[in-house]
Formats: sequence, structure tokens, C-alpha cells
Amino acid sequence: MAAAQPRMARGRRARQRDAVSPGGAPMQTTFDTFCQSLERSRLVPVEELNGLRQRWLQEATDASNARQFARWLVARQTLTEYQASLLLSGYANHFHLGPYQILDRIGRGRMAGVYKAKHHSGQVVAIKVLPPSQVANPQVMGRFRREARLARRLKHPNVVRTFQRGEADGLHYLVMEHLEGETFDDVLARRGKLPVPEAVRVVYQVLQGLQHIHERDMVHRDLKPANLMLVPGAEAGEPDSTLRSTVKILDIGLGRALFCEDGTGGEEVTQESVLNLTVKGDVLGTPAYQAPEQANDAHSADIRADIYSVGCILYQALTGQLPYPGKTAASQFIGHQMGNYKPVRALTPEVPEGLQAVVDRMLAKDPAQRFATPEQAAAALVPYLARGAEAAPAAPTDPQMNLYLNWLDQNAEDSEADGATPKPSRARKTAPMLPVAEVRRQLQQELVPSGPASNPAMPRSGPASNPSLPRPAPAPVPAPPPVQPLTRPEALLYVALGAGLVLVLEAIGWLVYRWLH
Repeated sequence: MAAAQPRMARGRRARQRDAVSPGGAPMQTTFDTFCQSLERSRLVPVEELNGLRQRWLQEATDASNARQFARWLVARQTLTEYQASLLLSGYANHFHLGPYQILDRIGRGRMAGVYKAKHHSGQVVAIKVLPPSQVANPQVMGRFRREARLARRLKHPNVVRTFQRGEADGLHYLVMEHLEGETFDDVLARRGKLPVPEAVRVVYQVLQGLQHIHERDMVHRDLKPANLMLVPGAEAGEPDSTLRSTVKILDIGLGRALFCEDGTGGEEVTQESVLNLTVKGDVLGTPAYQAPEQANDAHSADIRADIYSVGCILYQALTGQLPYPGKTAASQFIGHQMGNYKPVRALTPEVPEGLQAVVDRMLAKDPAQRFATPEQAAAALVPYLARGAEAAPAAPTDPQMNLYLNWLDQNAEDSEADGATPKPSRARKTAPMLPVAEVRRQLQQELVPSGPASNPAMPRSGPASNPSLPRPAPAPVPAPPPVQPLTRPEALLYVALGAGLVLVLEAIGWLVYRWLH
């Protein structure tokens, strides 16, 4: 924690300099010009602005200094630093997006279209604005509408909330829950690894949110510590612990590349990728946390690929390193496909043997050997949760949030706004997750269901048939053509060819690097 504070302080000072001098050069804005811009911006009612101006003229030693007046308004929380910097630069428009007032810019660099905003009810939200260059592409707009509709279906304490898709002044935007905290990636970078109760508690919450995503027939495909937000984050003067934080899963469905200024996020956007509601960088995920089958065919990867990614996160939280810590994406890919990771207990002996078995099952290379659902994986972690730390602290009732949700209900988007009538939800009718106390009780009593064990990966059967009714004769089904399995020499040949290709690519990359440097 102590090492993180200077960086935070430097960031605040840098933002203050940017607010006072946008672009690095001081702007010569007069007091009267600043007041005129502030009035046109509609950030402050005219009557309130006149009162503030008169008070400033009476109190200030240099009343004609527009920059000091702006700092005075920021200190009174009448304006934000971001708003003041734009007004001093002569910008008086685009401070409002529909019913939202823009407070600050969250995204930096290529992700410049993410803003902190406030609804007129007082609720603070995050807004992602689709770059205008993307609006002209009907395929991208179709993807934006469809994925926004899917994201709005997710309502769970461990999943970031998407509230609304809107359009104002030709700008299309998405309104999401604004979070004040830190990513799990930040926590691991600062602490290395976590005690068993903390690591298990974080992953348990991730699995609860992932179960909700699974029940909405969705797959994340890019679970990693950077996509997990802990709210609230660690605070100065407090113990550096995650036991009071709630985990929120980020970046579900809506790809980061969609909101980049060039629309690619570093990857090529093709017609096929857009029609499949994804781009290459989104579906392939991050190599360090990628399930083996996801690299081979990302579109066929199901929720068990996400469980594998969560297993990688749990392994890292317990040991302080990745299961396959290769220095290149190619070496990590080979590790996930064919490698063997070091046992958790070999790196962290205090990890219980049972927890090692849970990690091993989550990291099984064959999806059929993993837990079939996040719910099953979460139940397996229950014995290793610290008592009293199973659930995240209940969020206090927020009157502003209630007002905002009521406003959303009253101003819900029409189905026709998305260009098509929405289909009925196909949420799986799975039983709710058992309370932790009930799971512990069942484990202590060693309750084992009678009869043959069912395969959780198979589809559920329909209603039980009535034996008194005649059964129709089944229609003949043509036998599928026999599939010839690969012989061992053929399989070894393919593996050798793949490894050789990877080595050639790495050599070419090294030669290019040496040539450029």
C-alpha cells in the first residue's frame, strides 16, 4: 500500500495540471469570456451563476483572473476539474448527453470515449460513447445494439450493471454502473499472492457472477484479473485486505475494440467477425488465461472455458504466478495445450489438499473433466471459505439509485428502438445457489444422492413419461459415418509440426526485433 500512494498522488497532481493547462499551454481566457462560456454550458443555473459571480467579485483579490475563478468553483464543487479545463479552453458545448451531465473523462488514449457522468436524479454512472466514425457502419451499429440488449439482462451483485442504451445529438452511448475501486490485477501486482481465505472468497464471488451470466446463455471468454473490479479498493491507513470488497465482473459481451477511436482495438474488424458479435481480440481472450479449446475454436467454447480461466486466476492468487508463465503468447499457448503446471502445494504448502484438487479440476485440459457449471465450482470452494466471509457486505440502500431505477422503468426503451422485437429470455431454469450454511451442512452429513450419477454436461431430460400411455415408435435415424481416429504417429506428427511452426514464428519475430533495434 505504501508504495502505491506516491503514484496516486502523482496522478492527482498531473490531472490538476491538465485541468489548469489543457494541452500543456496556458489559455488566455478572460473572466467575462469564461462566465459567458459557463452560462452557455448549462452546468450552473443562471441565477446561481450570478450569485457566485457577485460573491467572487467581493471576495477575490484578483477578481478578473478567470483561472483563479475556475479553481474557486472547483474547490466549491460547483465544477469538476475536467469541466473547468474545457471551459478555460473555450469549450461551452457537449457537457450534456441526454439526461446526463458529463463530469470527467475516465478513458485515456485510444479508449477516450468513457466518461463519468451524473443523471439529473443525482446518480453517478459511467458512459461509453461509440466513436462517430463507427456509427456510419451498419454492421457495427447492429452489434452495438444487440450486445447492449444482452448486457442489460445481467442484474447480479457480482456483475457490472448496464442500465441503458441511448442516443443524443447523433451520439450513441451506453450507460453503466460507475465503480470506485481497483482491479484484482492491481491487488495481485501489489501483494503477489493472497492468503487462502481471501483468494477463495474472491474467486467464489466471481463464480457466483459467472453462474448468472451462464443462466442468461452468455459466455464471457476473457476472464482475467484485469476484468475483475474490487469495490471498494484498499484505502490508505487500513489493512490491505479484500475481505470487505465486492467483486464485479467487467467487460461482458461488449468488446473493448467497439469503443476504440479506430474501432479495431489493435485487431482487424471483418464482416464475419462483426456478424458474429465479436472481434478477434475479444473472443480469443488473453493467452495467459485462455482455455485450450478456446484457442482452437473460440465460437464453440462454452461456460467451461470461463471456468478454466477462473481456475487460472485462483492458481495465480494462491501461488503468485501463472500456471503457465511463458514470456510469449506462443509459449503460453503451448503450455495450455500440452504443458503441465506445478502443483499449487509445491509453491504454497499451506494450501489444503482438497483445494488443490478443486484447482486441478478447474484446470483440466478436457472440458468434460471440469466442473460443468460455475455453481458446481463455487460449491466445491465452500469448505475453504472463512466463516463469516462467504458473502460480500450488503450494499447500503441508495435513495439516488432507487430514484434512478424508477426513472429507467418509466423511460424504458421501446422494443422497436433496437430494430427488432426482442425474443423471450431463454434463461436456464436452474435452482438457485444454496446458501453457504446449507452446503456446509450437506457436506458434513455426507449427503450423496442415490441412483446412478447423472452427467451434468448433458442436457436435462424432459418431463417423466406416463407408462400407461402408448409410446410412439422412434423414427429411424441414419447412422453417422464412422470417424477414423488419428493414430499415435499421426498425432505426434501434428504436434511436432505445430511446435515447429511456433518456433519458426518466434525466430522470425526475434530477427525482426534485432533488425529494428
